[in-house]
Amino acid sequence: MFMNKLLKWLFAVVVLLSLAGVNHAIYQRQQTLKQGTVVILALAPVDPRSLMQGDYMALDYALGRQLQRSIDQRRQACRGKANCTAPAASGQVVVMLDARHHAIAATFDRQQPLQPGQVLMKYRLAANRLHIGTPSYFFEEGQAERFAKARYGEFRVARDGTALLTHLLDEQGVRITTAP
Repeated sequence: MFMNKLLKWLFAVVVLLSLAGVNHAIYQRQQTLKQGTVVILALAPVDPRSLMQGDYMALDYALGRQLQRSIDQRRQACRGKANCTAPAASGQVVVMLDARHHAIAATFDRQQPLQPGQVLMKYRLAANRLHIGTPSYFFEEGQAERFAKARYGEFRVARDGTALLTHLLDEQGVRITTAP
């Protein structure tokens, strides 16, 4: 009898802790969406649709490709050298922004204080490719033509470098929305 009560209480505590953790994560995301720094990344061309997952756009960013070239050059320079370090599997990059919040350049974070017009963004390496930002954007069925015009991704970025994609933008920087 005592063991059954103990197990019930233990189960209740685990459920409450899990719910608290999920709610805390949701709260953090909401704060990023409200207060995060706006960063606009230019999109790089990729395959725009997947029939298995419905209508979505696979995303890649010009800035990520620039950083990938930097990693490839470093790997090339390190070949055969003993004290050469490979880039970390995940970390942060310092993104330089222009006056319109467009990302114009990025370097790997070296733990230096940020200057005005700079923001940290998280990255990760997977399958020898550098990923920043969100890798895909799902939209309503039948909206593919509208979203095919996307040229930029608009993010809200938290102080810790977490980036949340909020909108896709067209060539003029206008947010793309679903049909009126």
